[in-house]
This record gives sequence, C-alpha cells and structure tokens, in this order.
Amino acid sequence: MFATASAWSRAALAAGLLAALQPAAAQTVKTKTKTKGGAPAAALDTPAAPPGNASLHYTLAMPAPQTHYFEVQLDLRGFTREYTDLKMAVWAPGSYLIREFERHVERLQASADGQPLRVEKLDKNTWRVYNPRRGSFRVSYGVYANELSVRTSYIDADHGFALPSSVLMYPAGAKELPSQVTVQPAAGWATVSTPLRPVAGMQKFTYQAANFDELADSPIEIGNQKVLSFTTQGTPHQMAMYGPYTLPDEGKFLADMKRVTEEAQRVVGQNPLDHYVFIVHHTEAGGGGLEHLFSTTLGARPGTYASEVGYKNFLRLVAHEYFHLWNVKRIRPIALGPFDYDKENYTHMLWVSEGQTEYMANQITERAGFYTPQQYFDHLATTLTAVENTPGNKLQAVSESSFDAWINYYRPDENSANSGISYYDKGELVGLMQDLLIVQATKGEKHLDDVFRLLYEKYYKGLKRGFTDQEYQDAVAQVAGRRFDDFFQNCVYGTRTPDYATALGYVGLTLTSAPSSPNGALGASIVNRGGHYLVATARPGGTPVRRDGAAWTGGLNAGDEILQLNGAAPTDEAVKQVVNGSPVGTVVKMQVKHGAETHDLTLTLTADPLRTYQIQPNPQATPEQQRLLAKWLGK
Repeated sequence: MFATASAWSRAALAAGLLAALQPAAAQTVKTKTKTKGGAPAAALDTPAAPPGNASLHYTLAMPAPQTHYFEVQLDLRGFTREYTDLKMAVWAPGSYLIREFERHVERLQASADGQPLRVEKLDKNTWRVYNPRRGSFRVSYGVYANELSVRTSYIDADHGFALPSSVLMYPAGAKELPSQVTVQPAAGWATVSTPLRPVAGMQKFTYQAANFDELADSPIEIGNQKVLSFTTQGTPHQMAMYGPYTLPDEGKFLADMKRVTEEAQRVVGQNPLDHYVFIVHHTEAGGGGLEHLFSTTLGARPGTYASEVGYKNFLRLVAHEYFHLWNVKRIRPIALGPFDYDKENYTHMLWVSEGQTEYMANQITERAGFYTPQQYFDHLATTLTAVENTPGNKLQAVSESSFDAWINYYRPDENSANSGISYYDKGELVGLMQDLLIVQATKGEKHLDDVFRLLYEKYYKGLKRGFTDQEYQDAVAQVAGRRFDDFFQNCVYGTRTPDYATALGYVGLTLTSAPSSPNGALGASIVNRGGHYLVATARPGGTPVRRDGAAWTGGLNAGDEILQLNGAAPTDEAVKQVVNGSPVGTVVKMQVKHGAETHDLTLTLTADPLRTYQIQPNPQATPEQQRLLAKWLGK
C-alpha cells in the first residue's frame, strides 16, 4: 500500500493519466439473437451509463486457495434499469491474444434483498441480470485460476495473483464508473501488494479505482511476499518478491533498481507517477513481464540474481517494463485505448510499442553503466544476426507482424520463423535505424528520446489520445527536420533490408558479416530424443526445416524421424556431419518415418545461408563521428 508522496493528487492523476482513455458516452446498440428453438432471445446491447449515484464494490475472497479458486462478490447500487449486463474481458491489455478468461467463470448467481434474480447468459462473456428497477443487487461467482504467468491469474496454497481483467466483471456501458475492491486474504496470509490506492477509513485491504480501465490494469499479489522499497526522484517504489530467491546484496540490488528507473525517467523527462509497484514471481519457469499503469509483473528464476548474466538480464527486463509507463501506457497508438475488452484491438504499431521499448531498455541499461559500449554493440549485432537469418523477415513487414500479433505471436509453430518476423526484434532494429538517422540529421542535437517527448506532450498531455501511423511518422520528421517516408514505406511497411552499415557509419561504427559456416547445410534441425532422431528444435520458436533449404526442397518435414542416414542407423556424429559438416553439393540419402509412412529421400546440401554480424568502432572514425557516437550513447 502507498500513501501519496508527491505533489500529484489523485484528482490530477485521474485527469492526466486516465483522461486519454476516456471513451465517448455509451450508446445503446441492440442485436437480436435466437434461442435454440429459433425464437428471438433477449437483445444483446450496450446500455447507457447508469445514473451518477451508481457504485460498484468488489470483494475478492479466497477461502480455499488450494483449490485454485477466487470467489468474487460484486455489489451494484444505482442500477435502475430492467436488467444489467455484466461482462468479463476476453484479453489482458499488453498481451495481444484472445485468452477467453470467461471460460474459468462458474457458479454465477445474483440476488436482491435476499431473493434470487434471474440470470441469462447472452454470449461467451456476457451475463444479463434481471433486476427490475431494484437499483441494488449482488452478483457472486467463482473463478478457477491455475495458470501462473504475468498475463493470467493464479492461486494456490502459497499465494494468490489476481489480474483483474481475468477475474473481475464490469457492467456493460459503465466502464467509467469508479469502484472499490476489498481483498480478503486466505487464512495465514498477511500482505497485499497492488498499485490500487487504499480507501481511507475503510476496512483493511480496501482499494479504489477511477474506472474499469485502471482496475483492469492493477494486478493484486496476496500472500506473505517480502516487500522491498526504494525511492526514485521522490517517487516511492515497492518490490513484492514472491517465492524463493537468492539476493547476494540487497542494498546493491535496490541501488541498481534506482539507477535503472532514474535513467528511464530521463528519456521523456516527465514523471507521471506518485507511486509504483513491481510484483516479481520467482519460479523455475521464470521470465517475462507485463506492464501496467502504475506497476508491472515480472518473472524471474530463484537463481537469477546470483549470476552476472542473469542479474543484468533482469535489469534489462525491468528497464523494458518500466519504460512502458511512457511508451504504451501514455504514449500509444490510437488503437490501444480506450480498450474494447470484447475483441482484438488491432494496430500496425507494435514495432513501436514493444520493439522500440526493447530498444530503449537496452539504451537505458547502457546509459546507466551496466553494459560497456562494446557490450551494447555486441547485443545489437546479435539481434541483427537473429533478424537477418530469419527467413520470414523477407516475407513479412514488421507492421504486418504487429497487426497479426493476435493470431501469430503467442501461437508459434514449426513454420513461424519461415513466414514471419518478431515485432520485438525487428522493431528494435527499426528503432536503432531511426535513432541514428535522427542523430545524423540533427548533428547530434536530437535523437529518439525527443520523439517520445514530442508524442508525450502533444498526444498524451495535449490531445489526450493516441497517435495514428501517419502522425508517428510526422513526429519523427518534426524532430529530425526532414522526412523519412522512403524508409517507412520500404523498411517498416515493406520488407527491404535497412541500410544498417551506412547508419552505423554516421557514428563511426563498422558493420561486418561472415558466413556462419563454410560447409554445406541441410537446412534442418535434428535432435536425439531417447535414441530417436527427430526433425525438431531444442528450443521453442526454432525452425525445424528452413524455407528454401535442402531439406525444404527435398521433402523433409518437421516431426519426421530419421531411420537411416546413407544406409546406416543414425548416430550423433553422423547427424552432425549431415546437418552442417559436409561440403556444398554433398548428396545425402535418408529413410524417414513421416506419420505412419516411410519415405526414401535424396537431398543435396546447399551453401549455408546464415551469416554472423559484428559491430565495432572504426579506428579511423573522425572527431565528428566520435562526437555523434557519444551523443547517441547518451554521454
């Protein structure tokens, strides 16, 4: 819990932070549906907002946490229509996939004055409660929560994590109503960590939200988690640390968190916060994060902080999710707020929202001194190598990857890398290009930070809305003093490879590349699983069969089992030789099991298309290039 610790009042925050998410007044739109017998059923509508005296109060209980159930009670007052429609969100903002949270709802009942009310389910995530002009009534239901991730809710005998978008319903047409939430921890649990603000004078663990958008964006951790604290620029920050972890030096850790958050705040130069909460889940799965208005949820392994690589990777994750405070939560594409919780919210701009957030996260940790310039260059080279070696990079524009996030990014399959590209990785490289182009065009006076500052001031604070694709390009042009329409058209909305070498040369860096191997390549990954040699990868998202490689053209498929190699049973050494250890033009004969069928294949190894990139300072860099390099690195 937080007390207000800055000059930002609740009213100012609500006006400044949430006005940009303010939708127009709801209008009633009716759609007739039919019952099984063919007769018209109740009309599904979005009713007008209830009177100004309406109120919502949620109670989040967990009397039997070992069963993985949250028990929710919603008290509604001032709802004087014949019926009220209640909705459950089908996705969580920041995670662009329809997750169908409503599938975990059960035992929904409604009552008024102790008498049951009729409830009718209208569609997958809408329940109609008939409360003929009673004004006040209560709804209760259970939510099964047994998937621990940053984007889903979870509860067991050890702790509870409630993501309100996946647990709490809202009245249709009344998203703008403020609400209160009372959390009733399970027996033996003493701590609640949430960015929601406590309500003065109410029972313990009672919080308030300005509207449903804020409520949905405010995760709740319940249990006996350890809470650490630090202050950045006068703003209190808390870290709710759930699960076992090893922290060699707590003081250094908090000092480093302070350095990251301070450096992130310098980018835009305006602090929209008066408090912030990190919820960190330490589990063996670890990893990942999800941003919120005043908080983030992060995943980490128990040993994360004990290794230098793990520790710095965690700080980069912190920088990424924390920078979302500006880029996404306040600076955002116009499609990302106010949210429609019933369906996909499409945008071509996730390469900005996510990819450029990743670019800035790496800039922030380099500026804060956690990485040397050369380590930062090596990271960029690694990302460039990954992107340029992805076959789908030549087929799918990063803008299209953004738009199709809802159907592709969270559902990778064996062909994903052949057909598409990540808007995170490619977006980071687009951010690199834009930054270098701006630095060169302005002689080091401006860089990508200034684009975020302009967008924050003009659209978030001024117009109180998101920006369009064209408005983003216009902002870049305004900062740079020149337009880059050809770059956007061909490298963002098209698949042309950006001229990385020229852009890096502006700041005295050289880009070189070399073939990853001089040998021929099968163009497939083969793993030994219990003595069975399968066409598969050892890591999720890998490419078992590479587009246009020898295996692709010769008929080898993901999931095939190699029965024979050149007339003999396969071995680890023989597989290694075939995959990438033989000369170009080598003919390989295989017998494979494809489903229930056995096939004999003849494959001819082709040149390895993979290349490895390096970025290094040019020893002949001019003083001007060195000056621009320092500006670009934030020195």
